[in-house]
Amino acid sequence: MRGGPGETQLELDRRMLRIRVKQLREKLDKLKQQRGMQRRARKRSNLMTVSLVGYTNAGKSTLFNRLTHSGVYAADQLFATLDTTSRKMHLPEGYPVVLSDTVGFIKHLPTTLIEAFGATLEEAAQADLLLHVVDVASPNRDNQIEQVNIVLNEIGAANVPQILVLNQIDRLDMAPGVDRNEYGNIRTVRVSAREGTGIEDLRQALLEHQQYLKKLSTEERAYV
Repeated sequence: MRGGPGETQLELDRRMLRIRVKQLREKLDKLKQQRGMQRRARKRSNLMTVSLVGYTNAGKSTLFNRLTHSGVYAADQLFATLDTTSRKMHLPEGYPVVLSDTVGFIKHLPTTLIEAFGATLEEAAQADLLLHVVDVASPNRDNQIEQVNIVLNEIGAANVPQILVLNQIDRLDMAPGVDRNEYGNIRTVRVSAREGTGIEDLRQALLEHQQYLKKLSTEERAYV
């Protein structure tokens, strides 16, 4: 595609970039619409939706593969997961659950990236429950937890119930298990996604939250 007489290479490059940006925005808008339709379909079928969130490289995709027995790409690199991947998983004595893996968060996630990953991040904002995956062996884990919660607030997911999943306990010789709050609800689960330890505890936490949601009326659930 060539420009008119006198158009410099820089002007041509800028025009091509604007065209590419327009095409990408159209694709993102289409993806957003598709995700919205999928979420509405899941709500109609009363499926509990769970999103994995966490700082980049916390092990979300490895945990996703462990829970769903799938082969989602998992790598120790920034933004290894770029789009939302959703799978249906079955709980012992429970109903199916839709689990979604999301893009890894980083400190000071730029507004432009939040917009670009909007269709992905909306899964977290619309979920019934968040599994906040943390690299428990990271010396910066407390700061990373804080940064993820900041981003969750920015995307409108601050009020979505969450369970803190302390991953990679094998690196600290930490025992698997759960911690409950004063109401008896599971709020922290210690796991190793790589070795598979603590996974049954996590499934039990999902089952308990599912049973809690089942007790709510449709009207009440909209405000959880």
